[in-house]
Amino acid sequence: METSKNSLTSLLILPVIWGSYYVASQQWVGYTSVFTSGVGIRLVTLVLLTIIMLKRKEFPLLKQVHGVLPRLLLIGTLGFLLDFTAFIGLSLSSAASGTALLKCDVLMVNVMSVFIYKQRFTLRAWVCTFVMLAGVFVVMGFDFASFSITDPGNIFFLLSAFFVSCNAFVIKSVELDKVNPVCDDVVAYYNNFVTLIFFLITSLVMGTLGQFSVVLTDPYAALALALAGLGQTLIYVVYYYNLRNYPVWLVKTFLLLMPVVATLITFVLFGEVMVPSQYLGMAVVLAGAVGILLENRHEAAPVEE
Repeated sequence: METSKNSLTSLLILPVIWGSYYVASQQWVGYTSVFTSGVGIRLVTLVLLTIIMLKRKEFPLLKQVHGVLPRLLLIGTLGFLLDFTAFIGLSLSSAASGTALLKCDVLMVNVMSVFIYKQRFTLRAWVCTFVMLAGVFVVMGFDFASFSITDPGNIFFLLSAFFVSCNAFVIKSVELDKVNPVCDDVVAYYNNFVTLIFFLITSLVMGTLGQFSVVLTDPYAALALALAGLGQTLIYVVYYYNLRNYPVWLVKTFLLLMPVVATLITFVLFGEVMVPSQYLGMAVVLAGAVGILLENRHEAAPVEE
């Protein structure tokens, strides 16, 4: 499948949205526990998705899920699990290591694509993917010397990457179901609602839900929450559009640009100091992305069914 100008736009805008969401959500998490933060973000997203669906007159479609409801519930469950395991990983290890390891989902997706869709990757495509991933590790300051696969934090990060990978394929299967294909907004609504319920239950059990009142007393917390909720909504819209129209592996590859975007945003807005190795890592990621684009234009990839 060749990458057209339109597809290039939608694929490139996704890491910008996701990187912006990452920064906003990090600011919001600074005010509450991670689970209460999850409740807040999903509540704002629920409101925005409701407005979108009402405007598009898609609300009746929420009932037309015969044959795909179990997978819609699975998508929401996986959505919570990928966040839950990432949060545990962050409590046991560093954020830099976590962000880098979570991007290993691109390799998991490639392997799954080989088995699920019989996707054939050229050697240059594999090389470019590994180059981009290596660049991400450099940008995030990953410490290879102290890395251990048996470290509990790393295990949870890799579990989160696995759940992310699985969820992408389940989402695509629902969108392109041969009997009852579901529109992107419906998939997003179920995903967000089920994830919200899990976050709400967890926050109630942990007794942290009261922290949510900070939005009433701190305008910066309210702004961070609003931006994070807007970012999550845009992720649903653009990410699901890309999953519907392009191979999962290609979407995930372009998402390797997300840490670069997040790092640049924190540098510009918050004055975070960048070291020379980060600039080098960004250049490596961009070089790998250009290689993927050139390879994708010259090598027609099989269309996923």
